[in-house]
Amino acid sequence: MTVAAAIMLGKASEDLIPSSVRVRWRLLDVDGYEADSRVFDGPMVLSAVQAASAVRNGSVEIGGSSPRIVSAYRMEMLKEAIYNAVAHQDYSMGGTVDVIERDSESVTVRSRGSFGPFQPESFVLCRSSPSPSRNRFLREAMSKAGMVPGRGSGIRGMYLSQIHRHFPLPRYHIDDDSVSVTISGMRSGPFPRILDAVGVLDPEDAISLDRLCSGRFVSEKAMRSLISKGLADTSGGVPCAVPGVVEAAGGTDREAVLRLLEAGPCTRADVVAMLSARSSKPMTREQLSVKATNILQSLRRDGTVEKASGSTKSATYRIVPGGESGFRRRFRTPMW
Repeated sequence: MTVAAAIMLGKASEDLIPSSVRVRWRLLDVDGYEADSRVFDGPMVLSAVQAASAVRNGSVEIGGSSPRIVSAYRMEMLKEAIYNAVAHQDYSMGGTVDVIERDSESVTVRSRGSFGPFQPESFVLCRSSPSPSRNRFLREAMSKAGMVPGRGSGIRGMYLSQIHRHFPLPRYHIDDDSVSVTISGMRSGPFPRILDAVGVLDPEDAISLDRLCSGRFVSEKAMRSLISKGLADTSGGVPCAVPGVVEAAGGTDREAVLRLLEAGPCTRADVVAMLSARSSKPMTREQLSVKATNILQSLRRDGTVEKASGSTKSATYRIVPGGESGFRRRFRTPMW
């Protein structure tokens, strides 16, 4: 029996493989405390499916010109992320694959070992060919079984899936001894709202836009491309990932927040980002945060807005069903 077969089909309890070869799922609440956990130490083929199935998968409403309801996580994407971790894990460092679910927020899949010389985004843009040095027979066996695709196409598939579903892109964290990918199950921030407004983007523009929305470096060439396509603008010399920022600046801040909420649930951080793009005069982050809090509290007091989930700092807000019907009839187009 090969090591690959033992990992795929063996059980830790049968002493074919180390007891550390398993998948561990943990649920963290909104404050970061562990609320539940399970360990799956059967054949890794089954453990990956069991861990993915343990993730609580609610429904999310997608706005834009074609509103629809989708699941927070695509099950095939979760399984693929776990399978990839199993296939590329450095088993000399231990065999546990961690699946960390953050309540109503995200799922992180973490494995041991280094990633390689290329960044994940390079595989999405087909600029690199993978040259993994570990687990050759395991990877080949899993590929033949249809569990993992070849040549880095699994990473590309996860990015394209999130773009199509109008969700934030996967976020990789790579260091010398571990690799993790975080898949968002919550639509927040300007990136999903821009996708709602413009439809599907090509991968290169989507990656550049996602980097801009998350405060990461965007090259001048990529920024020019975003601006030329109306996906970004500059306000006071600062790049803003907000289409039509000049046109959207009309009306009161309260109306702008309501239009933002009309596009779907959002967090206070989303409101702060929108107010920052609208502001015609310099304001500190603290001033913007206070302004956002005051507007949201005012809307909650008059029964227009309610908390959808989360604690004070991470709360998600939404328009109360049936509230402000006249306003909602006036503003059917999301402002970003």
